[in-house]
Amino acid sequence: MGTLVTITPPAGVVQNGTPYSAKGRFVDSDLIRFNNSHLEPIGGWNRINTTAFGGGDNKAILAYRDNDAKDVLAVANATQVHVFRDGSFFNITPAGFVGDTSAGQTLLGWGAANYGEEAYGTARSTSGIKRTAFNTHLDTFGDHLLVCTNSDGRLYRYRPDAGSGAPDATLIVLSNAPTNNIGVAVTNQRAVVALGAGGNPRLISFSDQEDAETWSPTATNLAGSITLQTSGSIIGAKRYKNDLLIFTDQDVHRMYYVGAPLGYGIEKVGDGCGAISPRSIVSTSNFVSWIGANTPFVYDGAVRPLKCDVSDFLYDDLNRNYSELVAGGNNAEFNEVWWFFPIGENQYNTKYITWNYAENLWAVGELDRQSWVDAPVFEKPIAADNNGNVFVHETGTLSGAFNIGSRTPFAKSAPLEISQGDRIAYVSRLYPDEESTAAGAVSFAFSGKPNPLGVEQDFGQFTIDSDGYTDCRFSARQVQITINGVTTRNWKLGAVRAEVAVRGRR
Repeated sequence: MGTLVTITPPAGVVQNGTPYSAKGRFVDSDLIRFNNSHLEPIGGWNRINTTAFGGGDNKAILAYRDNDAKDVLAVANATQVHVFRDGSFFNITPAGFVGDTSAGQTLLGWGAANYGEEAYGTARSTSGIKRTAFNTHLDTFGDHLLVCTNSDGRLYRYRPDAGSGAPDATLIVLSNAPTNNIGVAVTNQRAVVALGAGGNPRLISFSDQEDAETWSPTATNLAGSITLQTSGSIIGAKRYKNDLLIFTDQDVHRMYYVGAPLGYGIEKVGDGCGAISPRSIVSTSNFVSWIGANTPFVYDGAVRPLKCDVSDFLYDDLNRNYSELVAGGNNAEFNEVWWFFPIGENQYNTKYITWNYAENLWAVGELDRQSWVDAPVFEKPIAADNNGNVFVHETGTLSGAFNIGSRTPFAKSAPLEISQGDRIAYVSRLYPDEESTAAGAVSFAFSGKPNPLGVEQDFGQFTIDSDGYTDCRFSARQVQITINGVTTRNWKLGAVRAEVAVRGRR
């Protein structure tokens, strides 16, 4: 008879450092989360648009409720803008709109590659010269949708009620607003802010309060402009409490209300903490977080680096040529921030990391998501992929998730030392702390070595029987465990105990 030993690693994935430095921890995962320190699968997702949008990958999404209490979802892809209202999607792209068609592309014209390569007088097939990173910015002024992409530069407006009870057929250029802008945001005092106004990457211009069409400063209004004192270029903005945080690629500034006659003031709140992309900036009820060039950051009244247990997973293979595609979003139901990013040679997001900010736990995985928004008006998060599909997440089990294929949720550990010194552990039975509607929702695969440099052995995969345990037979000094779960139902896993007898080498 052996001793019962808990062999489940502590909650959370740790990817930094060497495998042995992370011994006793989870080091890889997919399609799982840690909730109240228990391991469980993420929810499934359903496609909203029955036919994928044409025009390229989805760059930005925004959900809100209009003045008639109808839910509105805006989706901007590389060339088009759509709104979901009254149960249907409508294309509201205006004539002459210039979308993000060159984001993620390289210049292939004259002089784009090395001298003498390929046929004279023809465009190159490859190039190291990257085009300007284009991004679409969405915000609301009341129930009016505001849209601006730096590839177009104009501020557009969409009204769910254009005055006759019917919505605008297409986006309409906002009267009197600056042109050649980088993006748009709205303050809590209801002033529209043009980011990088007029082509100046450090200039912000703002309209009068409650008047999106008055931009020229006078003695009787609060319209104006401020040039940031920064070496960087503005890339985006996010509301935080009563302020608007302005992000450059180098630093962060707080735009705060001062009243008449100036309207707003600016304070730099952080140096060397710029955002890697505008869509990586995520707002929650208590803080704003974003991905920096080499570390994530958090602002909750002050900027501080976020200790990230999976920074190696994020940065080691990040395709920095397309880092402007990094996107994030909040999942308030589970106290999580998700970030998606491109790796290797990929020109769209394929991997993700999640941060459970209530428990300070991390997980990693693989998923094609180009934008994400927590949407209380739709009750669940909304996300979009590279192929023009829009999804509602956390719906049912993973078995019904669109395009999931044969993938299953799992979590894999680094080596677990279940015996010390010159002794070998003999494992004969497993007792998991599992919650599910039926037995067999979770299985355990073991491999092990007699020492760190020894030959790895596969000890097999074990599924818990209906009586709550399963017999097994293997011996090792250190083992790795991979926990695999089914997709057909929800399950929850706590502490896994093993019946272990420790003996000498002979």
